[in-house]
Amino acid sequence: MFPNPGPGKFVVFEGLDGAGTTTQVVSLQRRIEDRVSPGKSCPVHVTREPSDGPIGLQIRMVLEHRIKMDPATLAALFAADRMDHLTHRCGKGGIIVHLRSGVHVLSDRYYLSSFAYQGMSLDWDWLWDMHARCIRPDMTLFLDVPVDVCLERIAARRGDRTDLFENRNALTSARSSYLGAIHRLRQAGDAIEVVDGNASPEQVHELIWEKVKKLFPAFSPRRH
Repeated sequence: MFPNPGPGKFVVFEGLDGAGTTTQVVSLQRRIEDRVSPGKSCPVHVTREPSDGPIGLQIRMVLEHRIKMDPATLAALFAADRMDHLTHRCGKGGIIVHLRSGVHVLSDRYYLSSFAYQGMSLDWDWLWDMHARCIRPDMTLFLDVPVDVCLERIAARRGDRTDLFENRNALTSARSSYLGAIHRLRQAGDAIEVVDGNASPEQVHELIWEKVKKLFPAFSPRRH
C-alpha cells in the first residue's frame, strides 16, 4: 500500500451497520469547514463506499438482495470499486485527485470493511494482494457500538428492510472480525483509532475531534 500523496488529509470512518458513521462524517466535515488556516478556506470532499460508480451500484444490488453473488466475486467487486473510487470515479476525479489538490477527503468506509466482512470467509493474503495499490488513510476511526444498539438503529431507520449483513449473527461476527482486522492492519502500519460510539452523536463527535485534530495543526476557529 502507498502513503497519502497529499497535501489533503484522508480520514476514514468504519463501523458496523447502524454505528453512526454517516452522521459522524457530516459532523466532522462541518467542524473542518468551520475552521481555517490563515487566509485560506478548508475544502472537504465527502464520499462513501460502495461508491456511486457503476461497480458500486452493482454491489448495492447484492447488498439489497436484488441479485446473488459468490463471496469471492463480491470481494473482487469491492476491490475494483475501491480502485475506481481512488483513481477515476466516473471521470469526476477520484480520491487521489482531491488529495493532491489539497482537498481533505472523508470517506464513509474503505478497505477495513473488506478485511472485516470478506475476511470472515476468504483468504487474508488474497484480499491483501487485491489492495496492494491502495493508499493508506491518515487515520481510520472505528466506531464501536454494541450489536443490540446497531440493530435498534437499523430497525428505526429501515424497519423490516435490511441489507445482507444487517442481522444479529452477521453483525456479531463482523464486530469480532473488525477487531481482528484492526489488529493486523495496525501491525502493517495503519493508524486506526477505536472510538466508543455508544453515546450521543455530539459526544461521539467530540471524542473523534480529539483524535483527528492533530492532523490539522494549523486550524484555528473561524473569526466572525
